[in-house]
Amino acid sequence: MVLDYAIGFGVGNLFKTCNCGQFMKLELRKLIHERKTRICHVPVYACQACKKYELLPLIKPDLLRYLASISNESRRISVSFADVNESAYVLREVFRTYVDDSMVELQSRCMEAFDDRINMLLDLFRYAQNMGDDDWMRQMEGRLEQLSTIKSLIPENSGHYSR
Repeated sequence: MVLDYAIGFGVGNLFKTCNCGQFMKLELRKLIHERKTRICHVPVYACQACKKYELLPLIKPDLLRYLASISNESRRISVSFADVNESAYVLREVFRTYVDDSMVELQSRCMEAFDDRINMLLDLFRYAQNMGDDDWMRQMEGRLEQLSTIKSLIPENSGHYSR
């Protein structure tokens, strides 16, 4: 496993305690599936003490669907989960620009990034609706659902972020 970026949320549903009793952080990691598929930027809970990790439950269905969609690939592939999951995309983008700001600033940037992405997708949804494109509207609804689910877990007043 290779740690790409990490963020920890101190309260709310993203707070997780490991079986060893230590705090687990939400991190973006590279996962290897069946020795042939490398998937970067996958949100997981990771314990810094015992090194245990587990998938973030909210993204697990998307990851399983994605793995099923590529199950017939015979060649080795390397992909970014941020290309198929909106929440992973937003987190990856925030960390790409995160230098060494304060905890409060990082929290603010995460909230702003989720809000901006949701607003952009809502604009695209309205455009698709005006065009009468039902397939595009369904796609935007799915992407919005991914974002709104995880955004609802980010506590408004937590300063417990870490890199």
